[in-house]
Amino acid sequence: MTHDQLRIFLKVAELGSFTQAGETLFLTQPAISLQVKTLEQHLGVPLFERKGRQVLLTEAGVRLLPHARRIMEEIADARARVAELSSGALGNLRIGSSTTIGTAILPSILYEFSQKNPQIRTSLSILNSHRIVFDLKTSEIDIGFIEGDLTRTEAQGVRRSFLAQDRLVLVDSREKPFVSGDETSLEEIRRLPLILREAGSGTRQILEDSLLDRGFPIDLFTVSLTVGQTGVIKKMVGKGAGIAFMSVLAIEKGDQDLLRTVRVRDFSPIRDLWIVTPGRRVSSATRLFLDCVHESLDWASRL
Repeated sequence: MTHDQLRIFLKVAELGSFTQAGETLFLTQPAISLQVKTLEQHLGVPLFERKGRQVLLTEAGVRLLPHARRIMEEIADARARVAELSSGALGNLRIGSSTTIGTAILPSILYEFSQKNPQIRTSLSILNSHRIVFDLKTSEIDIGFIEGDLTRTEAQGVRRSFLAQDRLVLVDSREKPFVSGDETSLEEIRRLPLILREAGSGTRQILEDSLLDRGFPIDLFTVSLTVGQTGVIKKMVGKGAGIAFMSVLAIEKGDQDLLRTVRVRDFSPIRDLWIVTPGRRVSSATRLFLDCVHESLDWASRL
């Protein structure tokens, strides 16, 4: 099975004619027929059947069609990637990431990527998950990292792949705690000042959904502040302005002097973190970055 055979197969399938395929590809009809026959012999099944003047795909041809398209796309992409590497013209990579992923997971990956690919100009914007999907669809960014699920509308035209799993924990001030002891309940929490992320953030969405599943809609809680940055929330909690739920990944060693985690009985929200890319073919720079992400996560999983 060769590149030319698949190229001819796809063109005949598209046009429904050996003659028109030959004219489009600047080949004679006998040359087209020979390549198709050779491919059929290799696979051991007929791929086309004639109905009047039209050439139609057989069941085997229908099954081959999506695979042939993917193979040709991969070949074209491989050629483009090699050409860009040889010319040093890989260009820019624009990344949009949620706060948690952008501060806890990506920094080491970005460093490794920049060391391997100094010719690529990389930028990272910290955004909420809804904004990331919007910017991805409007080509403002090339790749995104989000928390939680997509709505049906957001999922249209976007590819999503699993990155990692995360857990939300309750944090309280170490010096001016609202919770006495190391454990509390949702019933107690709803009477305490709660600091939330802004609407549209993945952390806010998974928290609200998880609370609702337990029969505690967010309206039952005493929301004292809504803040757009996790770093600001940590400072506010540390000063005794309220308690907050945040990603366990967002809590660094230096935070332990100001914050403490409190276990919540029968409540430990788990969420998936996702990579999102455009539905169309991604750029070579994006592909290289995805390779770097997967290599880093694969290495970390073995530790």
